Amino acid sequence: MQAKKDNLQIAVVGGGSVGLLYAARLALYGQAVTVVTRRSPQSNQLMQNGLTLQDLDGQKKVVSVNAQSIEHGLPHAHLYLLGVKQTELPDLLPMLQKLPADARVIALQNGLGHEEQLSNVLSEAQCFFAINTEAARRQSATEVAHTGSGLLRIGPWVKRGVVDPIINSFIAIAISAGMNVQLEESIKPFAWKKLMANALINPLTALFDIPNGALLDSPDTLKLMRELFEEASAVAFANGQKMGETDWQEIVTICRNTSRNHSSMLQDVKRQKRTEVESINGYLVSRGKEAGIPTPLHEVLLRLILLKTDMGMEKEGGDIR
Repeated sequence: MQAKKDNLQIAVVGGGSVGLLYAARLALYGQAVTVVTRRSPQSNQLMQNGLTLQDLDGQKKVVSVNAQSIEHGLPHAHLYLLGVKQTELPDLLPMLQKLPADARVIALQNGLGHEEQLSNVLSEAQCFFAINTEAARRQSATEVAHTGSGLLRIGPWVKRGVVDPIINSFIAIAISAGMNVQLEESIKPFAWKKLMANALINPLTALFDIPNGALLDSPDTLKLMRELFEEASAVAFANGQKMGETDWQEIVTICRNTSRNHSSMLQDVKRQKRTEVESINGYLVSRGKEAGIPTPLHEVLLRLILLKTDMGMEKEGGDIR
């Protein structure tokens, strides 16, 4: 099932902001894409109405995509882009375990911990990871807005030294479609950097109900972010990852470059959905305890987000799933 550029079959698993963004950009380039949604109403709407992408300039384009719900299982594909949240990943694992050995998976989850879950059901050769800094906001079941430019880094968790033709084909297609994509020998250090950014940006924007850029408007929020950074850096160092001033400045730059974006955690809180806080700040708290490193600020954020989510669900009668 080795795929060339012109016949690569791609399934984007997840109909949220990131999944719809990449599905739309690939489809607009002319790449055949199947969007796998959680529920059939969204897949039916995508089939009937197409997928609308609002670009960075505010221009809207509609493109046709294939779509099906996960209730029907995973479609045949050479490559599966996993755009679901960490909270939804466990439900997918039995299906991923049944994929043929020559299928490839690129996991786009925030936080850490998913690499361990995926390694239990996929071989090392099947599994790749991506760190996405493109910003998007889902406007509806069939419309997504591209709200900030960024980079998609793709690679194995640890260095292998083997070239994968399917991954290379996807990268070539994505670059031709106008995306900023980079192949990395090991994604692990970049996953830790993304974790650091998510742990600072996501819970604060969700608690204060503000876009990313607003975090830079107050010296108080900047001070709090810096203190969170120092806590997380100590945990990262205990896990073999050194974070310094350059990494702090990169987080500030992310806030600036995605200033209009509403973080995924803020969007989840507004929709009374479970957030990924347990795989982000919760992961740091857990690893900190294992290493004997206190993380009081991250623990407070973890508790506050969990409480805010629970109260919102009780008030609105939301589905914790």
